[in-house]
Amino acid sequence: MMELQKILVYLVTTILLFYMIRLLIFTKKRWKFRTYTFIILIGGLSLINIATFVDMINNFSNSHFAYIIIKISFTLGAIIYVLGVILWSDYTKKTIEKFEEIALTDPMTGTLNRKGIENRYNIVSKSDDYFYVVLCDLDGTKRVNDNFGHLQGDKYINHATKIITDTIGLKGNVARIGGDEFIILLSYVDIQELQQIISKIKCLISKLVPEKNTGISCGYSLFPDDGVTLEELIKVADEKMYEDKKSSKRHRNDKL
Repeated sequence: MMELQKILVYLVTTILLFYMIRLLIFTKKRWKFRTYTFIILIGGLSLINIATFVDMINNFSNSHFAYIIIKISFTLGAIIYVLGVILWSDYTKKTIEKFEEIALTDPMTGTLNRKGIENRYNIVSKSDDYFYVVLCDLDGTKRVNDNFGHLQGDKYINHATKIITDTIGLKGNVARIGGDEFIILLSYVDIQELQQIISKIKCLISKLVPEKNTGISCGYSLFPDDGVTLEELIKVADEKMYEDKKSSKRHRNDKL
């Protein structure tokens, strides 16, 4: 029975060793920067495999030298293998975090996307502190695309995003939720500071392109006075943004 157990242990470690070697070959073709983790795992597993093999055949010789080899190989192999597992776990954790970040980030602007801002809202709203939800819509994006091309249109959106994020700073979070639509969660500000922030954003974005009828329209709502869900707050902010857009058009027409 003891011999059978040793044979089974040896077979299991051998199969696992060949599996790790196969993974190493696979990763070398695709992710060369992480092959050293597999090399450490294979090194540790190889020593354990040697120890189990020597232990299996030592039943016939009962050599003291073989016992030393078994003890050293198994101990050293276990230490190396555990180190490899730690490195692999750390890599896996970082990879998962990276994929989570990608899933919550807008690829063009680097801000949060709709899912990202929803996650952030769920965190912020649990504190029961007052904060503003600001909804912004770039004006004239189609005009920029038509007159200067989509590449310039993307630059217009990216430059506008930078203005918004730089102005908000550490006071809130910015998300691009559509082609030229943004949501801002703004904390630790009063109504006067909020209006100053919006005015600064509108002023800077209006100077981005010389084209007429460009700029940004904004509306805002207050948690929890205007709603307790993000959808409710967006609805209130959207109504104010629409009024701001109409007001801006009237202002530009008056200038003409």
